[in-house]
Amino acid sequence: MSDILDEQLVKALKGVAELPEEFEVTGEQNLRSELGIDSLGMIDLVMHVEEALGIKIGEESIGNFATVADLQSHVRELAATAAA
Repeated sequence: MSDILDEQLVKALKGVAELPEEFEVTGEQNLRSELGIDSLGMIDLVMHVEEALGIKIGEESIGNFATVADLQSHVRELAATAAA
């Protein structure tokens, strides 16, 4: 993960999951079982991402994110739509 969108996403993930700065986040990691983000944490994560990137992630989408890549893909789609 290298662009500004990914950097903001990783920053939000690390903050919500209380991960150390040196922890490497990868797309394959499971948000719940590997990063320890529970349902309230997912809501917090979505709020952070929405604020940082100026997008709106519908609450109905939250349950669809199993991995970091799932969330990343959805955020990219929303960001592309917002930029168009």
